[in-house]
Amino acid sequence: MDYYLRALTEKDKDMIYEWRNSESIRVNMYNDQPIPYEAHCQWFDAVLKNESRFYRLFLYKNKPLGLVSFKEVNLQNQTCAWGFYIGEPHAPKGSGTIMGALALDYAFYQLNIRKIIGMVLSFNQRSVRFHHRLGFCQEGLFKKEWSRNGQFIDLIRLSLFKEDWEKQKDKLNLHFITEE
Repeated sequence: MDYYLRALTEKDKDMIYEWRNSESIRVNMYNDQPIPYEAHCQWFDAVLKNESRFYRLFLYKNKPLGLVSFKEVNLQNQTCAWGFYIGEPHAPKGSGTIMGALALDYAFYQLNIRKIIGMVLSFNQRSVRFHHRLGFCQEGLFKKEWSRNGQFIDLIRLSLFKEDWEKQKDKLNLHFITEE
């Protein structure tokens, strides 16, 4: 398999720092300010040690392209929130969809999640369309929920259930995707 997910290692720290600080990533994050390296190192060390959050690097032919995360994992209710981005600016076309599919398979079949929640800043319509393409449905709109740079921004909550992903995956013809 040319595309796959793997756990983060210490050697990924600087590359992810560069990704997190790129303008194309920061603009769609809750905090769009540059991240100091020391703060990134603290965050990264906490990520490696935290067993209740799951971060996976997305690779193509052993070249890192992006990052996915699953947080707020609730084992009793089998729910979690997810986040993702393609950090490599020259990633092959379609990589985002493949990354999303691998990540959803990982959450539903490895973590035994039944419902995944995505929260999107309302101006990020590209992410909203991406969620819809993967089968997510909008569950809510939180008006003026997030303050950034003196402005209040609406948040869109989307969700996907395992059974809906299985149907959507059929429509996307992504059966060839499996995690290594």
